[in-house]
Formats: sequence, C-alpha cells, structure tokens
Amino acid sequence: MSGLISYSELQQSAPLPVAIDYPAALALRQMALIQGKLPKYLLAPEVSALHHYVPDLHRRMLLATLWNTYICINEALALTLSDFSLVPPYPFVQLATLK
Repeated sequence: MSGLISYSELQQSAPLPVAIDYPAALALRQMALIQGKLPKYLLAPEVSALHHYVPDLHRRMLLATLWNTYICINEALALTLSDFSLVPPYPFVQLATLK
C-alpha cells in the first residue's frame, strides 16, 4: 500500500484530541468564498485533523513544518536540523530563500 490510511482504518482510529465545530468552520469558508478573490484553502480544524491522522512521525513533522512556516515543499525538503531552533520561548526555523 502507498502509506495512505483507508476509510475503514480512519473509523477505527482514536478520536481527535479536540472538538471541532465543523458547521462554524464551513460557515467561515463560505464567507471567504463569497469574496471570490481568495484562494481555496484548508481550514485550521481540517489541517489539525489531517495532522492527527498522519501515522508516520517524519510525515507529521513535514506537514507541521509546511503549515506553520507557509513554505513550499522544496524549501521544506532543503531544511536541515541546524535550521531549527527549538529553544523556548521563541522557537523558529531559519529559511534560506532567494526572494
């Protein structure tokens, strides 16, 4: 298999750690779609659900890095351990970009 979770496996998985108000999230999306100029996107509760169901720690870290830094996949794949500073209270990722 390709590492994806089937629907039957998803039903047997543990519930999400937080309650998600999908009607409110969908209402927010509808308000954004009315503008017409905004790109399609995933809502934070949807990303949280995706993150929760990713079984592999490496993939979960990649998804979290992409979501929290807003970088492209190529930029994320170029990161090394030395690019991350996880020292409290302000952890950050140092990006080398050509922009």
